[in-house]
Amino acid sequence: MKIPSLSLFLIALAALSASARDFRDFTNLEGKTIHAELLDLRGEQVRIRMQNGRVFDVPVASLSEADRAYLKEWDAKRRGAEEELYYSETIFADDFSGEGFGERWGHYKSQSVIQDGVLIGKTIDIKDHAGVDSIRFEGRQDMEVSVKFKFAGPEAERFNVWFDDKDYKGSHAGHIASITITPTGGNITEAKTGNMENAIYEKKNAPGGLDEETKKLLESKTAKFDLELDRDEWHTLLIRTKGPVITVLVDGKEAGELESEGNAHPTKSLVSLTTTINDVHYDDFSVKAAPPGKAEPSAE
Repeated sequence: MKIPSLSLFLIALAALSASARDFRDFTNLEGKTIHAELLDLRGEQVRIRMQNGRVFDVPVASLSEADRAYLKEWDAKRRGAEEELYYSETIFADDFSGEGFGERWGHYKSQSVIQDGVLIGKTIDIKDHAGVDSIRFEGRQDMEVSVKFKFAGPEAERFNVWFDDKDYKGSHAGHIASITITPTGGNITEAKTGNMENAIYEKKNAPGGLDEETKKLLESKTAKFDLELDRDEWHTLLIRTKGPVITVLVDGKEAGELESEGNAHPTKSLVSLTTTINDVHYDDFSVKAAPPGKAEPSAE
């Protein structure tokens, strides 16, 4: 019997739809496995459909580590956020809900405090040095740093996020790169071969200052950007380093990008929040990295 072309089309469409459906084996922490279709992921619940058609919401936390990793990847891909998968190693996270600073925090010239669930950045003496609150770890090349911030007081005008390697001796204090944020703008500065490179740093602080050639070089090591931030609101800063490129996003929108060879330093091992004067508030601070072997090869 001749099958009409429309019927063939519908049969093919049904077959294609069935093949596109996302069936897999889900295993819970007790080792029980079911074969089901993944329908949706909402917060901490995953919705699945059994082969008999019944639909269930299952807590993500009840599933195996492999399933949780699969769901994270699936969700990132459907949101078009594959970049999140690259920085898959969580090095440190703090929501400041505990009593004071944890033992991993280091401080320099800082009087910062934890109060009401936030880090309140404070500097001892700005004429000496801005207050630094930092986290040290095993060196990584490609990193993602996220922090919520608010300019909470009249002195709150600026803060920096620094990437350093204190074992690196080619730049002042092992500085590699810095991101500056103010209510009206900011910049990305590659410090390793720029303003903190030893010879340039010494020249900058010498009586004669910098020559024109060096000034021109330093212009290529900084990218400036404009911002319009409400001082009374919380904002989110996201910084990603990938090879020689640093990208900065503020409140989910790209603010600036800088490509410079020093950004690809392979062993960034310290991230700090540096508060210029006082009363910048910070919350939900996290440091992530591309695991060793996953990061893009460094030119060094």
